[in-house]
Amino acid sequence: MRPIYDMLLAASGRRSFHMPGHKGVSPFGTADLYALDTTEIPQTDDLYCPENGIAEAQRLYARAAGAAETLFLHNGSTAGIHAMVQLYAGEGDTVILPRNAHLSAANGCVIGGVKAAWIPITQLPDGYCYIAEADALAALDAHPHAKAMLLTRPDFYGGCLPLERIIAKAHGMGIKVVVDEAHGAHLPWLEGVASAGELGADAWVQSVHKTLPGLTGSAVLHLRSPADKPKAMRILRREQTSSPSFVMLMSIDDSRAYMEETGREKLALTAKMANILRSALPVTGYEEAHCQWRHTGLQFDPTRVVLHAPQGGFRLAKTLRENGIDVEMADIRRVVLILSCMDGPGDIMRLVGILRENPPQGRLLPMLPDMRTLPEKALDLRPAVMADCEPVPLAEAEGRIAAASAGLYPPGIPLICPGEKFSREIISLLQRAGSQERFGLEGENLLCVKL
Repeated sequence: MRPIYDMLLAASGRRSFHMPGHKGVSPFGTADLYALDTTEIPQTDDLYCPENGIAEAQRLYARAAGAAETLFLHNGSTAGIHAMVQLYAGEGDTVILPRNAHLSAANGCVIGGVKAAWIPITQLPDGYCYIAEADALAALDAHPHAKAMLLTRPDFYGGCLPLERIIAKAHGMGIKVVVDEAHGAHLPWLEGVASAGELGADAWVQSVHKTLPGLTGSAVLHLRSPADKPKAMRILRREQTSSPSFVMLMSIDDSRAYMEETGREKLALTAKMANILRSALPVTGYEEAHCQWRHTGLQFDPTRVVLHAPQGGFRLAKTLRENGIDVEMADIRRVVLILSCMDGPGDIMRLVGILRENPPQGRLLPMLPDMRTLPEKALDLRPAVMADCEPVPLAEAEGRIAAASAGLYPPGIPLICPGEKFSREIISLLQRAGSQERFGLEGENLLCVKL
């Protein structure tokens, strides 16, 4: 029996509008990955001391991305985010983080003993949460002694925070700016949307597997200054396994080569087809969410399509799934589609036909949790996570200190982070949610610092 093979085979062959960006198609034709899988031998290279193929591949990628140095990652952007948090801040230092940062940002602080100062989110009436430029600028004023600021751009919905004024102000204060650009690996080849590196970030990480034809887990860490490379390498060596997958590294190099050879033109076609899809939506009864968010000051990735679903995102995702189309994610009101250069025009237009055949039914306007107010802080991240902890029933957790992040999905932003106190409102939100709609719980218990 081969249960995982059987599982993957059953899942293949569907129309994918989710990651990985290769969409089940190899950019350079099929290959026997078992025949190519190897390790550090005289004919190959060493990821942590590259001299041959890896060194040249990283040089070529850095040139394409406009970086001084590019380091290949095989533990996803998570490893790169851990490295960025610790690259410019040491134990006891402060890093400014957006509240909608990936969990790996907080974990990087825990590992490095770094303190987190949170940027609160802005929340629209339709539930969309984002970091406003004004709040990022205000966070710099509130924490002038911070060593670095981490920002997320683009977010899951394709929203791109304007970075120019933020980076200029931070650099004027001696604060480094690092960017989680996991959803923007395609930006160096996309017209109209600049990458974080082009806008002056000191370090930025990209998930090759999300929007380029890389294998799952492949990512890159870009550095503006070559002087940062030795420390970044030391951090990565302790963050990742000493046995990297050479096949995964090959997929990073293949993604860059594909984009430089034909991918830029195909990506432009993808953006064009996404706009055709948007223009066709009125006849389907659906709307594209980006047009509702233009007043936010964000720029939106044209290859990311967000459909507003009056009947609810989960119902629309189910309908599409029953028609052989898998979406990246759904929330209460929307579905999110990741389009890459590996999507063909026919695949995109087929979606229009399915939407026309399944018009929205009804109107779902559920109560949305208020994500704007931050809980009371009692401890820093590391002391809270490393302290003795105990599971506490939801109904008894008010006033207790969280030892792990917890919240609702969607939007996937923590209602509470380690070191913060549970309020009655947070507990009520978690109690009303179903088990599949919340994260950070152990059954009906919350992990709290032991009294």
